[in-house]
Amino acid sequence: MNWARSIASVFLLLWSGTAWAATLTWDANREPDLAGYRIYQCDLLPCNRSSGNLLATVGPVTSFTLYTPAVPQFYFITAYDSANNESGNSNLVIGVPAGSLPPPPPPLATINLTVVGNPLIGMWGVKGSTTDLRDVMATIYLDGVVHHVEHRAPYGFPANNGMMATTGRFGGGSHTVEFVFFLEGTATEVGRESVTVREWSP
Repeated sequence: MNWARSIASVFLLLWSGTAWAATLTWDANREPDLAGYRIYQCDLLPCNRSSGNLLATVGPVTSFTLYTPAVPQFYFITAYDSANNESGNSNLVIGVPAGSLPPPPPPLATINLTVVGNPLIGMWGVKGSTTDLRDVMATIYLDGVVHHVEHRAPYGFPANNGMMATTGRFGGGSHTVEFVFFLEGTATEVGRESVTVREWSP
């Protein structure tokens, strides 16, 4: 298992009936070498390991009791194994003071796509970037079909693997390349964009 890219789990924030406490719950990670989970808390967005605080480290449990915050707080968890390898971040949940409404969700990130090469005379590709500063991944589609998934910047088509976007030929006519960004290891979408090009046909 690649722990650097494994998501701990999607989790829910459930307020208790007493209003002074809440329970953070998540689905168990099924890896055989699972040692436990780390719970992180942030005051502001973006919320990730560099901007957040390690709130607690727990064993292989599936819940953690929180106290109702005085101001809105953001939480996510990671899993770690017996060698202390840590997974990617789960989705974020928001804890709000009792009796108040949660803040609105952050807007979708801006996605920028740039065609590299020249499809009118030869090989071409697409490089992508996002304004979202969290740990994100990109699912990249060619003409509506998943082509590959990128886990680190810079993101590219037809391949990049964290290096420079490469180029290729995909058949004469129009082609649409779409980048859909998600929080790493989750189904939480943070933005998408597409570009259509016309490839030269000899």
